[in-house]
Amino acid sequence: MKKNIYLLIFAVISFLFIGLGSVSAEEKARDDYTFGEIETMVVEYFKENNVSIEIGSEEYNNYIIEQMNTDADKNLANHKDYHLICAYFAEYLHRLSLEEAKAEAEIQGSFKTMQSQSDEFQLNNEVKETTLGEMKEEIQKEELAAELEKKSNFSTMATGTINVGNARKYAEKYYKNYNTAYPKYPLDCTNFVSQILLAGGKRLVGTSTTTLVKDTKAWFIMKRPDNTFSRSTSWTVVTDLYSHLVRTQGSYTNSTKSHIIKNAKSGDVIQFKKKGADRYSHSMWVYEKQNSNLLLSGHTDNYLKRSFNAITAYYEYRIVQM
Repeated sequence: MKKNIYLLIFAVISFLFIGLGSVSAEEKARDDYTFGEIETMVVEYFKENNVSIEIGSEEYNNYIIEQMNTDADKNLANHKDYHLICAYFAEYLHRLSLEEAKAEAEIQGSFKTMQSQSDEFQLNNEVKETTLGEMKEEIQKEELAAELEKKSNFSTMATGTINVGNARKYAEKYYKNYNTAYPKYPLDCTNFVSQILLAGGKRLVGTSTTTLVKDTKAWFIMKRPDNTFSRSTSWTVVTDLYSHLVRTQGSYTNSTKSHIIKNAKSGDVIQFKKKGADRYSHSMWVYEKQNSNLLLSGHTDNYLKRSFNAITAYYEYRIVQM
């Protein structure tokens, strides 16, 4: 009898170890993929499905944006490795937004898009050779640094820091007809959110004639005498805007929409992360809070009152409480 009990215990322990081992192996497999390998998956998918899009083209950039926002290509959304592809897409968009921020926009009295600056964008070899696990560690360090900065400034956290009425007026005027006083980017979501916050009374932080300021303590965009712009990455890059704002503002993260709605208010910033991705890739502004919904303003896809509940392509959300 005792022997049978010992055998049963041994079998249970062995099962647990095997189960844990298989989970660990799956996690390791996911984290061992490089971004270059996943890009090859996308190329192969295009070939198999007769999709005539070149990596790095304007069409490719738009395809990724639409896929992240709406899962437009249903076949791709059902791909067995879609979670890997989403991680690659999120990092691609992040690197694209950094590249856009580096490019100088010459306005010279007329509206100009930054699209031509990113038509031939490619991930560099260093990024392509980086594994998801290595990038995840880098992102976690970035987010930890932002959280530590947030905690060190906790006594200065404040809400009601912008005039929501003025911010709404700006969103109403420019959500569709872009403000020609600013550069327009293919990834324009965070640029537009920054404009709304400025219109609502948020103060610029730091100015410089340097083309690009990467220190997220700064938040500004400035036209120079030669009609080019200097800016901080926090003005246009999703993750950098968050890192800047949480220096003085509270934040809340959740994957359940009802919890986000409960903790949000009109005037807040909201950001989105795709299932499978490690990095947030989209920003919008809370135009209005309703009893069980949020109405959101944003660019890239132009909306004034986009229903938060109608957005189904994302998995996790975070708000910055303005």
